[in-house]
Amino acid sequence: MADRVWASKIGALLLTTAMVSAIAPLRSLQAQTTVTPPPLQQLVHSFDISQPEATAYALWNEGRSDRHEVWFRIISGEADFQQRLRVYKEQAAPRSPDMLPPLSTLVYEIDNNDPSQWFYLGSESGFFTYYFEGDNRLIGAPDFENAHAVRVQKSIYNNGDYYQISFEDISELDDYDDLEIEVILIRR
Repeated sequence: MADRVWASKIGALLLTTAMVSAIAPLRSLQAQTTVTPPPLQQLVHSFDISQPEATAYALWNEGRSDRHEVWFRIISGEADFQQRLRVYKEQAAPRSPDMLPPLSTLVYEIDNNDPSQWFYLGSESGFFTYYFEGDNRLIGAPDFENAHAVRVQKSIYNNGDYYQISFEDISELDDYDDLEIEVILIRR
């Protein structure tokens, strides 16, 4: 009887291990959904940034405060191609505009441009850089291609920053509405 109970426990442990192994890649992505980020307070300044030929946009907590929190969501997209958003989080200064961090710092990936809920990337202390990369591919094609350009509207508030980031998926740079996201960085 004790052998059956022991075998039953081992079987349950193996089944649990198999289930956790299947789910592990999802957990390794650190983003969590949340209802809504804290409100930004008192607009200070707003401006546009265009980055022709950029494939991603990097933002960081700018050293004003070590403690910060980051949220993002997809707000829309009107693309003829399939879109992919990749989000990286690295405890380092920003890299050059044509360089992304290693895949080991990837915290979220989504393969569409449908509006989404807010995703919370956590509360951090110290200097972090967050990269938002927009890719695309023809439906059914095996590989994604980099975006051809990025346009950003940045608004600075007393307690954080708001970014509306738009990616362009064709080289003619026509409308910047193929994949559009919002990002909020709150300084504590």
